[in-house]
Amino acid sequence: MGSFTYVMLSTEYQTDSQPLRPCELQREEAFSAGEAYVPQCSEDGQFRTVQCSRNGLSCWCVDENGVEVPGSKQNGYPISCLSFCQLQKQRILVSRYINSSSISYIPQCLDSGAFDEVQCDTELGQCWCVDPEGMEIYGTRQRGKPAQCPGNCEIRDRRILHGFGEKSPPQCSADGEFLPVQCKFVNTTDMSVFDLVHSYNRLPRAFQKFSSVRETFPEISGYCYCVDSLGRELADTGLELLLDEVYDTVFSVPEPARTFTESSIHRILQRRFLGIQLATSGKFRCPSRCEAERSAALRFQHPYAPSCSAGGGYAPLQCQQQGQCWCVDTQGQEIPGTRRRGQPPACGQLLESGPAGYFSQSSLFSTPDKQSDKIDGFSRACPPSFKELFLDSGLSSPLAQSPFASQTPELETTLSEAITGMFPSRELAQVALQFAANPKRFQENLFGGRFLKNLIQFNFTGVLGTSGKYSIGQFFPQLDVVDNGQGPLASAEAFSLEVSKGSSILSKPLVGSFGRTVTLQDNQNLMKFLSSVLELPEFFTFLQQVISVPKSIAEDLGEVVKLALGSKGCGEEPKDLFVPTCTKEGRYEEVQCYAGECWCLDTLGKEVPGSRIQGKRPRCPTECEKQRRNLKNLKQSLPAGSDLFIPSCTEDGDFLPLQCYGKNCFCVDLNGKTIPGIRGKAGKLMQCPSACQVTAGQEFLRAVKLLLSDPSAVPQLPSLYLPQCDAAGGWRQVQCSGPPEQAFEWYERWITENNEGKPLPVPDLLNIIAGYKEASSGDFSAFVKALYEAGHQNIFPTFSMYSSFTDLPPQVLEGNLTRLSENILLDPYTFWQLLTEQLSYYPGPYADFSAPLGHFELRDCWCVDSKGGELEGTKAGANQVPACPGICEGVKQEAMKFVEDAEQLILASNGSQFAFGESFLLAKGIQLMDSELLRSSGPYGLERGISQKLLLGSDSALQLAAWSVLQFYWQSHFTSKRSAGEAAQLGFLPYIPQCDGLGNWEPTQCYQSTGHCWCVDERGRYVMDSLVSRSAELPKCQTSCQQSRANAMISSWRQSSAKLDTSAADLFIPSCLEVI
Repeated sequence: MGSFTYVMLSTEYQTDSQPLRPCELQREEAFSAGEAYVPQCSEDGQFRTVQCSRNGLSCWCVDENGVEVPGSKQNGYPISCLSFCQLQKQRILVSRYINSSSISYIPQCLDSGAFDEVQCDTELGQCWCVDPEGMEIYGTRQRGKPAQCPGNCEIRDRRILHGFGEKSPPQCSADGEFLPVQCKFVNTTDMSVFDLVHSYNRLPRAFQKFSSVRETFPEISGYCYCVDSLGRELADTGLELLLDEVYDTVFSVPEPARTFTESSIHRILQRRFLGIQLATSGKFRCPSRCEAERSAALRFQHPYAPSCSAGGGYAPLQCQQQGQCWCVDTQGQEIPGTRRRGQPPACGQLLESGPAGYFSQSSLFSTPDKQSDKIDGFSRACPPSFKELFLDSGLSSPLAQSPFASQTPELETTLSEAITGMFPSRELAQVALQFAANPKRFQENLFGGRFLKNLIQFNFTGVLGTSGKYSIGQFFPQLDVVDNGQGPLASAEAFSLEVSKGSSILSKPLVGSFGRTVTLQDNQNLMKFLSSVLELPEFFTFLQQVISVPKSIAEDLGEVVKLALGSKGCGEEPKDLFVPTCTKEGRYEEVQCYAGECWCLDTLGKEVPGSRIQGKRPRCPTECEKQRRNLKNLKQSLPAGSDLFIPSCTEDGDFLPLQCYGKNCFCVDLNGKTIPGIRGKAGKLMQCPSACQVTAGQEFLRAVKLLLSDPSAVPQLPSLYLPQCDAAGGWRQVQCSGPPEQAFEWYERWITENNEGKPLPVPDLLNIIAGYKEASSGDFSAFVKALYEAGHQNIFPTFSMYSSFTDLPPQVLEGNLTRLSENILLDPYTFWQLLTEQLSYYPGPYADFSAPLGHFELRDCWCVDSKGGELEGTKAGANQVPACPGICEGVKQEAMKFVEDAEQLILASNGSQFAFGESFLLAKGIQLMDSELLRSSGPYGLERGISQKLLLGSDSALQLAAWSVLQFYWQSHFTSKRSAGEAAQLGFLPYIPQCDGLGNWEPTQCYQSTGHCWCVDERGRYVMDSLVSRSAELPKCQTSCQQSRANAMISSWRQSSAKLDTSAADLFIPSCLEVI
């Protein structure tokens, strides 16, 4: 264990001393050596799953170490490759299959193929957080699922606190990731990193104002730079920012900020840095992920370089040099099925099949030539109220009519980026407005002086130091500025003078270090526009309204600005135009609705056949069905002999509780995630919890969390509900509210041991228990000690044997040997885990949810169907048990309601040219074959046979009812043109299930209109080979008693053959009455 810990530590803390990742190191070496293959890396330094030769003629798949996947190399671009998570998962499954060993840890992958941020080991019952490469994040392993995983920036912060890396804290966003701009202080003497961690903690008031910083630390300057997602400095972005000429501003608060990130000094340094970015690149931001990847790809001459939009996002259409093209989402992830050779896919066409992610509802109202500019826009729709608030009110007019607005082609984008850069949060913008009494001084307070005014003349004197770029020529290496034939102008003062003279150099196209083509004239106009806007009194009213826009419409202030300035297109949607709804990430919502109809979409935005339904939400492919379909498609594209684990699904599309790959099996929950702690016994099939049991387990944990989080807000006990399951794991037909019986047993023991048998109000008891949460935050022994100090230890039977805390053996304090009761609430270690919210799955046997209930005076009860759905009108009050219909009776009621709906629809469709049948059946989620729909049948070719498919499946009776109603409709349709006598002679009626007096299925079912009869089991499922047609004798169907007797005799025969000493008397075999 010691060596493993050392490896983990050394791996975690090596990034500060070795910023390049293996892929990047190999890329540098291969490119320098002029090799035919140069590795292609993502922005965070990982190997891309697809690697290609420099000429792009051959490509192959690789694993996380860049090693070629055998058999994947082919000419051109591979159809698809497994992600590193999927590849690792398949390797583990194949390894276990070959070695015939049990599975303990199986990587969990997201739909995108990336690692789920939380991974779990089923055997150990432990979970931990991982980084994007699947490596465990040190210090996150625990019993149960971590509530939240740290971001990359938080991890770096931890390293510094542990003494690793440079002593300058990173600046993190709210989600724990790195802010795009990072700043620190450096010593001007030797350019070493200033120890800001200890200095800020020791002298926080010295960092309230720039004057106090200069006075306390006269030999330091700022250093800001752009970073990638791992917090590594992007090449050619670092700037030394001098502190000498920075003013103290009104934003200097009387009390020191909690962290350097929250200080006004950091914010002013960040704004100054972004201002220089605007002057040199035309963007008030750092290079985006797409732009960073594109820059690296062009530098290393890769066959594929990402195409980026004007706003820095991934362009919808991506193409390889002289190769294939495909569509991507806003994260740059390829959308499956869009890769084309020759004719590029139509990624940007909204109402045609194509990828989602680049269309907002507002873009529909733009002219075609303007749509391309808005592709990189916002993900939310433009509410009609925006037009009234910002445009009709004239609020945005002064900004759009600014003297330099006409010279600013990207007005919306520039102001949006500037607002985001200057005010990363609504709260910060609100604080800024409180000090905005003088508009003329506002920008000086934001930037610490006349910085922006000087920047317009490209005057960097007194702003930039020599550590990093300090003259305009260094930002544009290809710039050839000649001064009287004496060579390039390296002086900032001389260049500023040249600008003031109106030099032609301002209009010369220049290419920056990240591939952006700009002119200094355009950049100057952008700075003039921003400076003029910040001095407008109307800007503050505009900004106040921007801040007031709810986060539900737009999270980012810059996005609100885009919406506001583009609000000319806001308004009510045209009545005859369908506008799809999109997710925040820019993908299509799975369910789309229009004109009273709803349907499902796949990832390409194409309608799922048969999913269109009227008046309610359709049943779309489930997660299991999606995974199964995607992996089957992926398997077809893999080399011969390759194998994949493909999940198994139930008829309803749920994950089968038991998943197997070869001989190795494991249990999964409703989301397909492995359930820890369940092991199979030798020679026996592994028993996995059912959907009812898994749901009950999750509801148990949720109820415990609710009760302990805020005892004063605890609802009435009958409002709690934990599903009750039968012995086989199915839903009990009668469900009741209230706590489980375990809770009542625990309560009785508490008042007996700790309250002299006197009743105690539940909220008071919960307050006592909640008081142990703080003591429990340490470890289990601290919780036990707190129990003994309060004298409450006897609630747990284990502790009743030990009179004092010191008498407890070490095994008990370690959480072992604590369970003396079948009630998990009486096991102190499990109770401690529940109290500290460590558990992600039910810790006891799932048979607990099949225990009989009591205390019906505190419970309401109702009936449910086989999937746990409440049956309308069956709810009963306290001390009452509802009379639930039998299984058959429930299906019969559904079928009769179905027939009633159909008859109403027939009457309504008499004057229609369209047959009601098919759309009605699809609306009910029932799909029939062409032959069953009788598309080609004429009035005399009508078949009356019963399709075998209709007799199979969980909803066979309802499907048969659907089929017979459709037949009835067609008969009416064909015979309506003949005499009424002929129609009456047909006597064609829908099928209705036949039930006994208790509401259970009659063993023999018949359909009089066709003369067919058949047998069913106790659940109404068709018994194979029992169908007879127009026979004088009914089929010989077994009653439920006879079926039970036959099953018992078979079980007896099996056991007696396995054990010689077993007799038939060991099993109960029912006796049945003779049916005459």
